[in-house]
Amino acid sequence: MEVFVSGASLLKVDKYYENGLLDLAVASVSQLEAQLSEQKPDVIILANGYGEVTEEQTQLAGKLSNALGLKVPAIRVENADASGGSAVFSAYSLVKSGIAKSALVVGAEKLGDFPSSHLNDVIAQNLDEEFSYRAGVVPQAYAAIQMKLYMKKYNLPREYFAEWPYQMHKNAAENPNALLKFPVERDTILSSQVVSDPLRLFDTSARADGASAILITNEEVARKTCETPVKIEGVHFSNAGVNLRELLSVREAVLPWREFRPDFYEIHDSYSITAAMILDELGQERGKSLYSLDQLQVNFSGGLKARGYPGGATGVYQVAEGFLQITGTFKGKRVKDPRRGLVISMDDLGSTAISIALSR
Repeated sequence: MEVFVSGASLLKVDKYYENGLLDLAVASVSQLEAQLSEQKPDVIILANGYGEVTEEQTQLAGKLSNALGLKVPAIRVENADASGGSAVFSAYSLVKSGIAKSALVVGAEKLGDFPSSHLNDVIAQNLDEEFSYRAGVVPQAYAAIQMKLYMKKYNLPREYFAEWPYQMHKNAAENPNALLKFPVERDTILSSQVVSDPLRLFDTSARADGASAILITNEEVARKTCETPVKIEGVHFSNAGVNLRELLSVREAVLPWREFRPDFYEIHDSYSITAAMILDELGQERGKSLYSLDQLQVNFSGGLKARGYPGGATGVYQVAEGFLQITGTFKGKRVKDPRRGLVISMDDLGSTAISIALSR
């Protein structure tokens, strides 16, 4: 059974103080109204990482189903910042197995209403409870250690990592749906506030609100609802845990795609160091990949760094952006001859990784 992305929509990543999480989710789905009127989905899968804490709400998938007027099974997938990729994995599995012909995947998150101190506490709950969260450690501290170890291993200066935010802001400047839609100079990046030495503000990604929706279907529904469906070649999932020296989950998740040869990538660049480590696992020269960004078609959206980081909705955004690139409808910087794309969805520090291969 072949599986396709038959439609995609996304909202600008921003701070929507006047809207709740379900408002954003419904708004993203409304852009797929024409397709949904042709074929009602068999299941709704909501990707959301932090609803209990940020919205003080549970059973969100059922509430979304009722708000949409779709009386179909509705399931929420919670896997922190990897929720989006995990939801795509679930939808792909349901359609691939024949259990469902069509699955509506919605990623929605509200993170823009809170000060950094509270948001850091929320995100830190992803860490080990006894030795990290209860001890007051935050993920940025782990990312800083990863950066220090990487600099030592490859004998790199701090300036190396400025290449990533420089390129991401450059890409985001062309994306009307980006949160930080402006270019930035390297000197500004290198002199920005220290978050956790050597990690600086521009090495981190801007968390905010967002919602995106994609329709995952079998071939029959794809032909009925979409003129340019994009095939999902496969989805691979890995839980390897946090490792400060290597992204083992990404290594395992991309292993099946060594012969795939994607034309572009959308990767989960929660930090500059994370982007460097992912590119290493994708086959770029280790310790030098950030010097070759002008030769790579990676994160033309601006990535988490500048398009914005809507938590558990991120993986759905990445697949939607891949679909829009391949169908030639992306509103920002376009990939040259985009026939194949690879999405890497993960959590903040790479404990879990999901690879999603797309083709036309």
